[in-house]
Amino acid sequence: MRFYTVQKLGPKRSLTPEGFLLCEEVPVARTGEMLYGPGEVPVEPGPDGLIRISRTPDEVFRPETLASCIGKPVTLDHPDDFVTPANFAALGKGAMLNLRRGSGIEDDLLIADLLVTDQAAIEAIQKDGIEEVSLGYEADYEQVSPGRGVQRNIVVNHVALVERGRCGPRCAIGDKEPQMAKKKPTFLDKLRALMKDAESEIEEEKKTGDEAPDDEDEDDDPPAKTGDAQSVLLKKILKRMDAQDAAIAALGQRRAKDSEKEKTDDEDEEDPEKKKTGDDGDLTEAETAGKLSQTEVDLYTGDAAASIPSRAEILAPGIKLPTLDAKMATGDRAAALCKCQRKALDVAYQTDAGKKAIGPFLGGLTADFEKLPAALVHAAFMGASELMKAQNNAGNSRSAAPTRDFGKARTVADINAANRKYWADRSAN
Repeated sequence: MRFYTVQKLGPKRSLTPEGFLLCEEVPVARTGEMLYGPGEVPVEPGPDGLIRISRTPDEVFRPETLASCIGKPVTLDHPDDFVTPANFAALGKGAMLNLRRGSGIEDDLLIADLLVTDQAAIEAIQKDGIEEVSLGYEADYEQVSPGRGVQRNIVVNHVALVERGRCGPRCAIGDKEPQMAKKKPTFLDKLRALMKDAESEIEEEKKTGDEAPDDEDEDDDPPAKTGDAQSVLLKKILKRMDAQDAAIAALGQRRAKDSEKEKTDDEDEEDPEKKKTGDDGDLTEAETAGKLSQTEVDLYTGDAAASIPSRAEILAPGIKLPTLDAKMATGDRAAALCKCQRKALDVAYQTDAGKKAIGPFLGGLTADFEKLPAALVHAAFMGASELMKAQNNAGNSRSAAPTRDFGKARTVADINAANRKYWADRSAN
């Protein structure tokens, strides 16, 4: 679906001739596991007092669910009651259109375009930063065990603009950053290329039964057997990443030496009698963690930088990251994004799943993310988030972030009545 707009406000925001705000490619829901408190859904809480509800891709992307989203109203926060013809004039602030499943890193997301037609709602987005979204819907719940259930037959009523949604920053209106004039290959692009090359090598080894060609990286490992494919693939990827990290580190050292030499020359020109730099201004002192070399700054530009919030949510669901000022200098913004990666890695590493995903990228180094080089932090962050996403899509359980999405919960009386009817029918037979 194409829209007619007259003013571009950002990569995913624009205005129509009437002044309506068009927000394109907005994630409005995700698959996976959601966390609820007692009484929020008709499922018995677990021993920890919480309820974990699974929402599968088959349910989120079923034709009926997608159809139920089309044309449904945008609201400012969730209303007390569902939107109906009787209250639409007061609650409706726009419409949800063009529903589809995301692709690539976002293939677990339900994507929509929002046409916001109400001035207060437009100002809430543009001026107040109310950008996260949350669906309001009805659904059926099936209890699997105490504290665990499955959500089925989702029928959407509205999408709400909220300050904090249960899906977190992954379900929010698109960023305001200007588009890059020239798109550079992202780390994800490079990682995918490495994975594709390694997979091709493994498939070739399986077909021929021979070891890798002599001109490939030296590796004494035998050809991959059944069950070893992932291990071999990971080894090949890590070996290539090690080579890249070494090249980046060498480049960084050369830049640091050049910088030190320039600084020394400048000082000598100011003070001819000063012949060495090992005095009070010791140039061998390490840089603070907040400074990055130009090579490291380059890691945090383009699509790679834009994907950091969503990848942080994959690594550590529910993590709270600071909002970065769009007017920040490039170097300061890169340092801030690197700090966000360090925080996400540190939080994720405290879990078994996170440690399993991050560990292979550390190369045996201690998981002290505040001290690790920025290039290694970036590589570990991007690679581990990609692995965890692949595991999540394969059906593995994930840690869940609290969400504001809600269904129509049955009361205790409703549940008791259903149980009485069930046992009455059994006794009658």
